[in-house]
Amino acid sequence: MMLAFALMLCPMMLSAQQPDVQQIVADIVEDLAEQDEAEQDYSDITNQLLQLAETPIDLNTATADQIRALVFLNDFQLASLLHYRDSLGPVYSIYELMCLPGFNQLDVLRLGPFLKFGNQPSTDSQSLGLSPRRMRSQLALRFRTQLETPAGYTDAYTGSGKYLGNKHSYFMRYSLRAGKHIELGLTGEKDAGEPFFNGTFKTGFDYLGGHITLRDYKRVRTLVVGSFDAGFGEGLTFWSGLSMGKSGSTLGGSKRSMGLRPHASAYEAQYLQGVGINIELSRRLDLIAFGSYRLVDARLSTDTLFADDQAFTSLLESGYHRTASELSARHTLPEVVAGGHVRYNLNNAQLGLTFVHQHVGGKYDRAPAVYELGPRPSSKTALGSNFRLNLRQHSLFGEASIDLSNNGQLAALVGGLFNISNTVQVSLVGRSYAREFNSRYTAGLSEGGNSNEHGIYLGTSLLPTKGWRLSAYIDLFRFPWMRYGIYAPSSGRDLLLLSEHTLTPRVSAQLRLRHKQRAANIAGAVSMGATPVLMRTANSARLQLTCAVSRGLSLKSGLHLNAQSSDSSTSEVGFALTQDVSYRPSRLPMQLSARFAIFDTPSWNSRIYSYESDMLYAFSVPAYYSRGTRMFVLLRYSPLRWADVYVRYAQTYFSQVEELGAGADLVQGNTRSELKLMLRLRF
Repeated sequence: MMLAFALMLCPMMLSAQQPDVQQIVADIVEDLAEQDEAEQDYSDITNQLLQLAETPIDLNTATADQIRALVFLNDFQLASLLHYRDSLGPVYSIYELMCLPGFNQLDVLRLGPFLKFGNQPSTDSQSLGLSPRRMRSQLALRFRTQLETPAGYTDAYTGSGKYLGNKHSYFMRYSLRAGKHIELGLTGEKDAGEPFFNGTFKTGFDYLGGHITLRDYKRVRTLVVGSFDAGFGEGLTFWSGLSMGKSGSTLGGSKRSMGLRPHASAYEAQYLQGVGINIELSRRLDLIAFGSYRLVDARLSTDTLFADDQAFTSLLESGYHRTASELSARHTLPEVVAGGHVRYNLNNAQLGLTFVHQHVGGKYDRAPAVYELGPRPSSKTALGSNFRLNLRQHSLFGEASIDLSNNGQLAALVGGLFNISNTVQVSLVGRSYAREFNSRYTAGLSEGGNSNEHGIYLGTSLLPTKGWRLSAYIDLFRFPWMRYGIYAPSSGRDLLLLSEHTLTPRVSAQLRLRHKQRAANIAGAVSMGATPVLMRTANSARLQLTCAVSRGLSLKSGLHLNAQSSDSSTSEVGFALTQDVSYRPSRLPMQLSARFAIFDTPSWNSRIYSYESDMLYAFSVPAYYSRGTRMFVLLRYSPLRWADVYVRYAQTYFSQVEELGAGADLVQGNTRSELKLMLRLRF
């Protein structure tokens, strides 16, 4: 009904309108969220895209590395964009790109917020430009709270896991740009339940990170001091931070190597703290070196057999320090990471060599799990080589990495992106990861991590007609040894079909179908001393219709389905209906976004993830489960050119329960409500 209602409201013949950058970010993150089976922190990618929209890339003067920051374009589209600019000269309008091979109308409209078109090359590479007139600062302060009070925050709660702080969370981010070369950032966060400015943490915040970055100054491409991320090649030897994997919206398979990048989010796991530098030794040769030292969270062992090093049972990456138990594991062990990357650029090829050493100052003191062949190592030394070769309109890429500290365990990936015609592109990638390859700080294409896996991925992108893109992939994978939750060698498959169609200049539709099959243990079943496994199948579908009713009003309706089944008789189907409204008055400096959703899923297994519009530097991808409704309202008001005020209220109603959560998270009642406030100042 909502889909039909939205379609009736849409005028069928209206002029084109550039989509809002928030919607572009929403589409990208929603695609990522449906690929992952666990909740992730997408703030890195969200912040990267939003920052790019605030300081668009000058297409006519940008380097190839700068243009690669457009993560929603595939490699063929990037090559097509660069070839067009370099062969025909300056580009004066976004609409010139409509004729590029591999692009359709939707691609060009998505590019709009991230590009500008100058015609003067940069002339200040030798000047830092520290004039106060060229300095721009920004301060964002955010408050978030759950309106209901879980049991763990009350004085009457006597169970385990009582929260040490209040139920509010606070976020602070300050950034300063001085000209084109220098950037300074500072990020602080206090999660709900964590102590705040009571002496528990030296800085008041549980997490406080910052960086100073120098870019494109003389021979220094990047110099970052403080918190940063690094990633090279295809992610097999070293990669920190979030990375994009299999995707329906972009032709996947190959990583977009980021080199060095400031860590500007509040994600508290697997980032680096120290110094990294990228130097241009010559026109063809780049050298990257980095070193990091920081304290990581770990559960310490009570075993006293280890005299020289502390013993620990696990490394923790949640970033939560709300209870006495979580606080005791905070910053308990030092971690040292050091390495380098050499990149050699030829006319049509790029070669890279990466070396990295990682060490956690302790020893694992935990009996190996059933699927583990031995104790986990606390150190890793890896050496890897990657390449990229452009052959006319095709490209080949790959990486091989060896774990020198673990009997020479190997991980390798090789693939190609082939341009069959201006409207057909194909990606083919094969991978083989050794059973005991240490996958910490890696992010290669995979189904279950960069170890104990073999697989082949085939993807394609078609432009059948104007305004229509059809994308699909099939990924066949095999685990030659047992793994977590699967106590036998197993295999599986993952298939996805995505159709994006611009029906009229203001009406677009998206249909997404996914089929996934993989093995899992049969809970509670034991046969001949082993745990038998079964095949579980997940089929999901999403239909979305987006309509720009007028210049200031747009609608997005969605139908989401998720069906789960297995070899046994168990099966279930869940669904969600969503209706989004975005309104921007022409005479008022404000924007209003809202959603109402109805969902019904038999259990957590058939949950549905759906991205929701959120305020700047935040993301929301809630899981819809059980039966009920969800709504949110987001208001952005800009009373002054240099000030923005955000208010967001969201509530989930569960119709079949009388209480939510358990233990310290127990809430009496069947609603979960959240309030967010944020102030952003630019000066």
